[in-house]
Amino acid sequence: MNIFEKYPKSKYLNGLPIRSDLIFFRERIINLFGFLDGLEDPHFEQQLDQDPHAQLWEMMLAKILKSEGYKPTRAKAGPDFVVEKDGKRIFIEAICVGPGEEDNPNSVPQIVCEVPIAPCVPVEQIVLRICSALRDKKLKYDNYLKKGIVSESDICIIAVSTSKIGHASSGLYPPVIMRATHGLGNQYVVFTHGEEAVEEGIEQCKSILKVGVPDGIDTTFFLSGANNLISAILYSGCSFFSLGFDLFGQSKLIHNPKAHVSLNPGFLKQYRRNFDRRRGYPSIFQLVKVEG
Repeated sequence: MNIFEKYPKSKYLNGLPIRSDLIFFRERIINLFGFLDGLEDPHFEQQLDQDPHAQLWEMMLAKILKSEGYKPTRAKAGPDFVVEKDGKRIFIEAICVGPGEEDNPNSVPQIVCEVPIAPCVPVEQIVLRICSALRDKKLKYDNYLKKGIVSESDICIIAVSTSKIGHASSGLYPPVIMRATHGLGNQYVVFTHGEEAVEEGIEQCKSILKVGVPDGIDTTFFLSGANNLISAILYSGCSFFSLGFDLFGQSKLIHNPKAHVSLNPGFLKQYRRNFDRRRGYPSIFQLVKVEG
């Protein structure tokens, strides 16, 4: 049963165009839902109408996991998905980061693309939104641990999507997710008087200013042992509405070097193959100078 047959009253589904010149949205969502079917929340239809990006992200996660051969199940009172690998339970808690309230000075402003002058990408505001999401989900995992839903021997992953913010969050270097987890800033190049490049790298940026927070917001989520319960972050800037829908190509798996329980590097083989093909991204670890 496809998603339109299962949820015929959904306002969101009924509002999707039957045909598009470039993207067949209905065919795409039918394909994605085929991976989630049977795993959706009891209130899936209502949630899809209220926050479609969040539900689409869960469909994408289901596709990633099932494409890797896993058999995800829905935790009854805990994270969104759980799979098993090498005798360990792997929990995945999903969140789709939004731009925030319009009247909040720390929110991500709307970016108008069709203008004569290219707008500046609000990188700091995007990173702030990601940092907030990571803190919230870490606290949620702490609560799961207290209740015995997860244990210290389990692997805990936070799955973050920025599709709700838009394409401005993708294609940046260093990636916005690593600006929030490893305290990375902008790229820099040092030139001699003869205009010869003698040094290049990535600045450290261990905190970002936030209106109302004098000391700023910490951006070293994975450089602090306080977050060692989180084994990895699965990040994606892939949008359901993009012309080039490349779920694995637009996703990154970031391991926590200080995790109490490490995630096996072979957890996502398709991602690993994509990672090996991409030139430039691995060099981020060669360019950045990380203390500690």
